[in-house]
Amino acid sequence: MAPEPRLRGAALRGGAFLVGRQVVSILLKFIGVLLITRVLGPASYGAYSSANNIYQYAVAISYAGVGIYLLRHEGDVPESSFGTAYSILMITGLPLLILIELGSGMLARWTNVAGFEPVMRIMILALPAQVLAMPASVRLERRLDYRSVAMIEILGQVAFYLLAIPLVMLKFGPGALAAAWVLQQAITCLAAHIAAKTLPRFAFDPATARRIIRYAADYSLANWIWQARMLVNPLIVGPALGARAVGIVGMTVGLLEMLSIIKTIAWRLSVAILTKFKSDAERLRNAVTEGMELQALAVGTILLGFGWTGYFIVPHLFGARWLGVMDIYPFIALSYLTVATFNIHSATIAVINRMLGLAGYHIVSVGIFALVAYFAVNRYGIYGYGYAEVATLPAYLLMHWVLARAIGSPNYRLTAIWWTGAAIGLFWQYSPWAIAVPFLALAMPISIRKLKKYYRDARKRG
Repeated sequence: MAPEPRLRGAALRGGAFLVGRQVVSILLKFIGVLLITRVLGPASYGAYSSANNIYQYAVAISYAGVGIYLLRHEGDVPESSFGTAYSILMITGLPLLILIELGSGMLARWTNVAGFEPVMRIMILALPAQVLAMPASVRLERRLDYRSVAMIEILGQVAFYLLAIPLVMLKFGPGALAAAWVLQQAITCLAAHIAAKTLPRFAFDPATARRIIRYAADYSLANWIWQARMLVNPLIVGPALGARAVGIVGMTVGLLEMLSIIKTIAWRLSVAILTKFKSDAERLRNAVTEGMELQALAVGTILLGFGWTGYFIVPHLFGARWLGVMDIYPFIALSYLTVATFNIHSATIAVINRMLGLAGYHIVSVGIFALVAYFAVNRYGIYGYGYAEVATLPAYLLMHWVLARAIGSPNYRLTAIWWTGAAIGLFWQYSPWAIAVPFLALAMPISIRKLKKYYRDARKRG
């Protein structure tokens, strides 16, 4: 069998496992969030959301580009590289754990979110387990063993909800979620090493460390800047509007993460697969074009479905206290739709190692987001967060420029039609006629031809 069909088959199998995992994951999250948020309410959930955003940024810093370096390493990765990776992860992770534990009181005063400090102190204890799990997970992904990756992630989530739900019901508050998160990361770390048939082995090879750090310097800069957008909710919304607003924003973002999970699957598969032909510009352009179209169609359909039914779903399932989610949903959903559409751009730029260009885009995007949020939240309340998300959209022109300089421009024609249709449809509450626009986009001749092609390809694979 030729290498490309073999890679395509591995990608499809990997995608199937990851999609299956995400279906189960979404069901678990939906049930868990349904039970947890009805009990906690927006203000208590805001304490957890604030701590979680700061924790996730600390994890992003701790990863320091090590995982992506190991994942895209050409040929077999020497054991010395894995040992050095473990050491670097601990060198970056442990000081952050100590720093956040000591500074949690200061962070609590800044965020202006009641209950933040005890949640933060518990949650940060999960950091060592989460970063140590990464090299073992990379071993599995390099083998394209997505079945094990999926099962491990499901196992961790089951553990989370088995502990979180009863503790929340017993009125332990948001600290229950933090304790459950620590358990989830501990189990995930153990399971990843068992599946990979390895143990954490600390070593330090100076030559390997220099290669990792050289790569990480570019990748980590881009990643740290992008992940900094997670800090806008606790550090800008919190001081201006308090815990309830942070909870509403956190819930909206959490729902959109679940609804647009396809973009995460696509990014993970793309980095592993695109690496195999990263020197072929034409194949990369074609992959980006097809990836954009699929993401716009799939993610756009899901986001529209929830946007059109959310005013009924949210108050009936999560409680009337959460109806504010739908007020800002279309603005943030538009941002997620665009992120998904440009997701393959980001993966391709990472694969061809144009990370400084990607970092430039991240600086512009996150800078606009934080600056607009700072002024808009104080003037327009929680809507200001949504306006800030929309204000970042022109920055994607810079991401296009970075990619086009490296491999040439992908074809945006069909993607633009589908993105525009979905974008207008998200704002149906301002004009019910907007609901018709996505269907008009799909009824265009170019759309019908593409949809027929998807159908034929699906039948062949079936």
